[in-house]
Amino acid sequence: MKSRIDQVIKRVQAEYLETLLPPRDALLARMEDFAAEHGHPIADPEVGQLMRILVRAKQPKHLIEVGTNIGYSVIVLGRECPADAVIETIELDRDILATAKQFVSEAQLACGVTFHQGAALEVLPALAGPFDFVFIDCVKSEYEQYLDQLLPKLATGAMIVCDNLLWGGKVADPSPTSPSCHAEPSGGEATTSETATT
Repeated sequence: MKSRIDQVIKRVQAEYLETLLPPRDALLARMEDFAAEHGHPIADPEVGQLMRILVRAKQPKHLIEVGTNIGYSVIVLGRECPADAVIETIELDRDILATAKQFVSEAQLACGVTFHQGAALEVLPALAGPFDFVFIDCVKSEYEQYLDQLLPKLATGAMIVCDNLLWGGKVADPSPTSPSCHAEPSGGEATTSETATT
């Protein structure tokens, strides 16, 4: 979630856009509170609303999310997917992934969800595709590498959504100093996959 409402656009514009968002249900609201309390960077509600519209229009069958975190986006995407769709999602941290699985289980999605635990750049080569919807919200300095690995695995007409591309305006700084712009995943995490039955 964004740390300031006016990081990229003016505050009055951001406040107006927030008035256009539909209210979140109890589960998503609880996840937003959990993320804020524990410092988990999940997609903003307006990003969730955009993805709802895109998935509802596209009706993809094989989705990939790079960066599960606590599963907020999995639920947002999954609620718009047909029952024969599958979402694959990647998270480095085993404990955070366990939290995501709990939340996703509560959501009782009709579609299938496959969880992969490990560094995205290590997991992606093992995934087959073709993917017709991609959501990337992970290590910002690795976005280009994610795309390099995903592009050959995309179905014709696939959609790609990348969150935080402006990174609070830091992309306009020729020498960004924020460590989060250059974050590298810690090593030593094993790579595993698990399919959730829904």
